[in-house]
Amino acid sequence: MPEAVRRLGLDALLDVLDYLPDTVAFVKDAQGRYLYANRTLLERLGRPNVAGLRADEVFPASLGAAYSQQDTAVLGGRTLTEHLELHLYPGGAAGWCLTTKRTLIEAHAPVGLLGLSRDLHLPRSHASAHGLAAATARIEAEYAAPPSVPELAQSAGLSVSTFERQIRRVYGLTPTQLLTRTRIGAATALLAQTGVSVAQIAVECGYFDHSAFTRAFKGAVGLTPSGYRTFIRDRAATKG
Repeated sequence: MPEAVRRLGLDALLDVLDYLPDTVAFVKDAQGRYLYANRTLLERLGRPNVAGLRADEVFPASLGAAYSQQDTAVLGGRTLTEHLELHLYPGGAAGWCLTTKRTLIEAHAPVGLLGLSRDLHLPRSHASAHGLAAATARIEAEYAAPPSVPELAQSAGLSVSTFERQIRRVYGLTPTQLLTRTRIGAATALLAQTGVSVAQIAVECGYFDHSAFTRAFKGAVGLTPSGYRTFIRDRAATKG
């Protein structure tokens, strides 16, 4: 296992991730190059090793370019949580998965990212998945001033009831809960990585009532926004 991965203290976790047949797992450096890929990912790519390569160098062009763009955004501070997208399934066919990526920080600077993509066992041709991906992409991009649930359903090409049912099937959440999770995820990244005031972060994440933001944040994270920022800074100071 690469020394850079050992230095980040991830080796034990990555050993476990080799035994998840329906999940691909990876660690990349600050340039988006693979440091580690689990057994599932290597088998699906048909490669013994991908160390030192970027996603756009190992995946089909229709997939790899988007993954590399994601990596750049995550390394720049974006939080990606259960993003609905196409990935490679066993045998090389494309299928739907939920991808989560997090920035790895060392000495207050991004040094890489950790990611997981979990199979949904839905083929590329699944009737509603393309529409759901379009709708959830709108939530990810427009969470500060989000479309209504009927508008999201229209983006997905589904009735409101079918849209709500499909969102719950994929995410285990209602559309409103998914929006809240997206907003709080964006807020945690801003609190951890910037000096922007809590009041401004509330507005940027779609909360124009500061108390409503605090309630939603504490309900999801267990700390107030200010408490979370203090916790992150104290932890970084201890590591430093």
